[in-house]
Amino acid sequence: MSRPRFICLDPRKRKRAAVEAVIGPVGEIAFLKAVPMRLGGYPETEAVAEAALAAAIRPKKGWMGRAAKRKLYALQYNGARRFFERQTGVIAACWNGLNGSRYVFMQGAQDAGARRLFFELAPLPGRITVDPCGVNFRNALPRTVAPFLDWAEKAGVPADGWRSVGGEINQRKGGGALERSEELPALAEPFIFVPLQVPNDSQLRLFGGAYKTVPALIDAVIGAAEHLPDGWHVRIKEHPSAKISFAERIRAATGRRVYLDNATDTFELVQKSRAVLTVNSSVGLEAMFYDKPVIAAGQCFWSLPGVALEAPEPSDLERIFAAPQDLSFDAESRNAFLSYLVERYYIRLDWLADDRAEMPGSEVPKVLAKISEARPLLP
Repeated sequence: MSRPRFICLDPRKRKRAAVEAVIGPVGEIAFLKAVPMRLGGYPETEAVAEAALAAAIRPKKGWMGRAAKRKLYALQYNGARRFFERQTGVIAACWNGLNGSRYVFMQGAQDAGARRLFFELAPLPGRITVDPCGVNFRNALPRTVAPFLDWAEKAGVPADGWRSVGGEINQRKGGGALERSEELPALAEPFIFVPLQVPNDSQLRLFGGAYKTVPALIDAVIGAAEHLPDGWHVRIKEHPSAKISFAERIRAATGRRVYLDNATDTFELVQKSRAVLTVNSSVGLEAMFYDKPVIAAGQCFWSLPGVALEAPEPSDLERIFAAPQDLSFDAESRNAFLSYLVERYYIRLDWLADDRAEMPGSEVPKVLAKISEARPLLP
């Protein structure tokens, strides 16, 4: 059987090293420096270009800038689709693939009938996401818990084999200048922890639902906090990499049992909290390794019944905050879900240096399976 051929849109140095480490052992890789372009269009060109424009990391504000960007994405989609129509049998690979040019590259590949692989750093240490459908909320994982429960029963995996990974989770380093809030309640008092995401995070823009901006979540949390029982409070922490601070907006609500705590380690706050609320930050998934109830305000691949709670509207937050002592999760469902992520979904990756990585040979069958899999991943 011939080795598969991958056409990868060239990512930056460290990310390229990760891609090479994962698919280099199983196939041949050709890197493209830029997305091909072509004038001739397709019936889907306009819609794809519009979707790419909506997902762009730095959207143009003026109509001329937006028109130029839309035209660029249209040309790139046409070029990528035509490229993969001619390169039959290859697999398109891309880092992230949610935004702009990378989105149209992968969409062109799909519409040409090519298989695809998306890459992204995993929320768990020492692992990488490799998925045939997309990353984050667009990944190929089932959206119900039943397949995970069936898999866990058939695989006979230990119910808590995933717990060892929790000890490797640490707070991410960031470059933002975050201030300390004064006169905080003691960590021993019951509180809900709200870790904020980076403003303009694509996770918020694409999958945030009612909370596409950081201020939208802050305001909803402040309103919901008024429904907390006596003795409870909310602790908010800004993202360590945030370059824009909403400290004053949060401090203005201190009298309403909402406090800013940028100084305490993120996972100390997770550990001491009674529950964690996020739009769709990876901290929500990581909090499960601390046995915490997790509330998802946005679209998350991990917000499955029994695994996490969903609160897509401010009214849902108000209802949940009114009885935080009742927050819980189903241990069997969560065990099965986390076991699958650790044992089957994420690929192990060992970093040898900043620009060199190595994948253990035991992970090769998992990569080969992902090349042939389509939604859902589980049998």
